[in-house]
Amino acid sequence: MMQKSNYHFIGIGGIGMSALAQILLERGYKVSGSDLVENPITKNLQNMGARIYFGHNEKNISKDTDLVIVSAAITEKNPEIKAAKKLGIPIITRGELLGKLMDEKVGIAVTGTHGKTTTSSLLAEIFEHAKLDPTIAIGGEVGNIGGNAKSGKGKYFIAETCEYKRFFADISPHIAIITNIEEDHLDYYKDLDDIKRAFSDFTKNIKKDGFLLACFDDDNTREIAEDFDGKVISYGISKEGLNYQSCNIKVEDHLQKFSVSKNGSDLGEFELRVPGIHSILNATAAIAVSLECGIKLGIIKESIANFNGAVRRMQVKGEFEGITVIDDYAHHPTEINATLQALKSFYPKRKIWCIFQPHQHSRTRMLLDSFVSSLHLADEIIIPKIYPIRDTPEDIASVSGDNVVKLLKMQGKSAKYIPDFKDTVKELRANAKEGDIILTMGAGPVNKIGEMYLNIK
Repeated sequence: MMQKSNYHFIGIGGIGMSALAQILLERGYKVSGSDLVENPITKNLQNMGARIYFGHNEKNISKDTDLVIVSAAITEKNPEIKAAKKLGIPIITRGELLGKLMDEKVGIAVTGTHGKTTTSSLLAEIFEHAKLDPTIAIGGEVGNIGGNAKSGKGKYFIAETCEYKRFFADISPHIAIITNIEEDHLDYYKDLDDIKRAFSDFTKNIKKDGFLLACFDDDNTREIAEDFDGKVISYGISKEGLNYQSCNIKVEDHLQKFSVSKNGSDLGEFELRVPGIHSILNATAAIAVSLECGIKLGIIKESIANFNGAVRRMQVKGEFEGITVIDDYAHHPTEINATLQALKSFYPKRKIWCIFQPHQHSRTRMLLDSFVSSLHLADEIIIPKIYPIRDTPEDIASVSGDNVVKLLKMQGKSAKYIPDFKDTVKELRANAKEGDIILTMGAGPVNKIGEMYLNIK
């Protein structure tokens, strides 16, 4: 594919699309793209030499364009797609491009309902520290590479791969990691069985000389792994007889310590700054793959100990008058519960203000009761206006943040529906006390609340 030189991305401002655009730019190809609004991602790509258009217009497509790449959000009605077809320019999805790029390397694909970004980031940290110079495409910023993407000269390609719309169907990795499988993206999938079929189909893409690393703590993932014809390596905490198993978990001075065994042999103790049992599972996956790729145990331990987490994954944003502001990307009930449990384990005596912005009306409606249950560990709960994405007018009319609050109150929780971010900041300034934690949570722009709070003089 790389004989082509001019690439145009429709929806270039997204985290996944921008990662691939950046890799091509670093390889010296010409990149253009369009999106609705300017953001830090588009500014960074412009600084790297990309030509960015704001707004979708058929004039954005040049006859010199060799290939058009589209994100999952783009439909056939998009004027740039129509223009490309008119000019006879090939159109592929982001997943297809990732698959083509990964085929040039030893691909490591990280997928699952939760934990993809942290697991991918841990792998990036380890492989960079081992001086293997991997190519990286992740759905969140990684501190040691200063972003979410990098074109490396080494043989490995570490990529976060999403199950939405079967994005991973066009990817054929040497190594695939499945962290867990749950109900999500029900605007696309019929039910959990449909989701499991998609993951099962994905495992068939794993190259014959590769392997599947599966978390056997998760029953759905174990089921998929047991049906896989190729090599399976298991990991986890709670099950017996695993290839890689973590145990002896303890928290000391805001630090998690745990031991790992490989096929029953003790690998010693590891330290991790990121809280939560789910973070230990993510670390165990990264440890397993790194060892299977021949990286020395000492380098792995150092990398795990130095890992500060990915951006927007339990990220400490700052402190104001003794109140700590933390931001997290959690937008699924399981993720919300895991984040709150992790913070409670690290800060057992501190009051937690949870500002959760639901992401997508259809997801909120379908998982409403689960969202309410997942928030119970928070001491004070504020729900802003739902962040709409891929929602129909019917979806938007079907549920609001106020529905979440009413159910929380019925169950005895202290909760408020405050649609506007500025009003939420006022509420926090009036009522949060020294020693409290303000946790902003969600996949939308809810992190701006914490930033606004910290910037108030």
